[in-house]
Amino acid sequence: MSITHGLGAAADAFVTVSLAGSLFFNISPDASREQVLLYLLVTMIPLAVLAPLIGPAVDRFRHTQRYVAAGFYFFRALCCLALVSTLLELAFYPIALALLVASKASGIVKQTLVQSLVDDPDALVAANARLARFASITAAIAVGGAVLLLRETGPEWTLRVAALLYASAGVVALMIHLLHHVRAEVDELQFTESLTPSIVVSSIGMMAIRAAVGFFIFTIAFSLRRDSEPAYIYGLAAASYAGGAFIGHSAATLLRGRLREEQMIAAAIAAPAVFTAVGILGVSIPLLLLIAGLVGLSTTLGRNAFDALVQRVAPETMLGRTGALYETEFQLAWVFGGIIATPISLPIEVSMTVLTLMYVPSLLLFLRASRTARIHEHELIDPLSVALQRLVMARRAWEVGSLRLAIIDASCAVDLVTGAEPDAPTDDRDVLAALRSRAADPSEDVSDADAEHAIAIAARYVTPSAPR
Repeated sequence: MSITHGLGAAADAFVTVSLAGSLFFNISPDASREQVLLYLLVTMIPLAVLAPLIGPAVDRFRHTQRYVAAGFYFFRALCCLALVSTLLELAFYPIALALLVASKASGIVKQTLVQSLVDDPDALVAANARLARFASITAAIAVGGAVLLLRETGPEWTLRVAALLYASAGVVALMIHLLHHVRAEVDELQFTESLTPSIVVSSIGMMAIRAAVGFFIFTIAFSLRRDSEPAYIYGLAAASYAGGAFIGHSAATLLRGRLREEQMIAAAIAAPAVFTAVGILGVSIPLLLLIAGLVGLSTTLGRNAFDALVQRVAPETMLGRTGALYETEFQLAWVFGGIIATPISLPIEVSMTVLTLMYVPSLLLFLRASRTARIHEHELIDPLSVALQRLVMARRAWEVGSLRLAIIDASCAVDLVTGAEPDAPTDDRDVLAALRSRAADPSEDVSDADAEHAIAIAARYVTPSAPR
């Protein structure tokens, strides 16, 4: 999985450098603005239309995830080869759209695939961070190679290399072996659990981060082009961004045990805001590279925190549509930031002012909204009452013969009342975990006695008067 993700990240880097060379540096500034603005507008509306279809499709084919992942990589390779002959032509835009949609779909497949490769749910965040760090390293190396290749041969050959890397990633994806089967389907109404106040507020914070990233990338590209800076400066900025992203992944792993996810997102918004405020007074190349690194750190630190929050709440069998929902919001925010930066030419100091105005108010609003959401959730959600409801649901499911659902509901009820008790006995939890694993595996059989045992364990924890 690491090799597949790393090859995909390297290919993404080659595509980014190629498009930068063709859209930004090989044509006049005015023409490049028209090309980029058209690209952003063309990709925004279809993405919003297609996104609701991607998530359910990924969830539906989870039993063949590695083939789906490989298929998307092969499709992206074909898109790169098609782009070689359509650069700066009208046909470029639908192909670029297809490449973008396939890229987002690959990201959603990766999230669900990791679930099937990691046995311990508590290790998911660390596993995602390791994959992301490795991808950051390969992307940073690839950026350097892509910039050199761009200078020597042009954007066409960088796209050809990207196609080769995507195809290699697809081949490696076919060799992935899943460690366990996909869990049984759950009630689709549980999808609404991904819309709790804390998740919604955190997604808004991430949208602010992504909008700032979109604005920064395009305003820097046009500023460098306007000042006739060589293409390698843009490459250095991209490498700095990738380095900051790598640090963000490492920081997320370290901070996860000390800060809540909302606090990590707040830190991600605040980090670049300090130096963009300094940039209002004047921007040098070193300061620009520093800000690029902090913007990269902001993106990955916030994303790791948000993913951790979602992974704790969203049902496993609905991770595809949950990921598609929020990925669409983040992508549209990124497009919005890019559209702001594209039509007009702003001095770099003014651009830093705009970035600061995007970060600082967003930070203040996010802090207030997250505090309100946390208070709201604490007031409205009583874990014990919810656990009692799940226990009642488990008993009803048992009575009508839905043994698997009864076991899963009983296990969820115990999780609700013992999640805040680090010293709670683990014997019953281990038994429930084993029963739940069997219930979630369609190839395993569960009996009436298994469901009765799970409900009996849950009753001891959920019913206040019952002895443990």
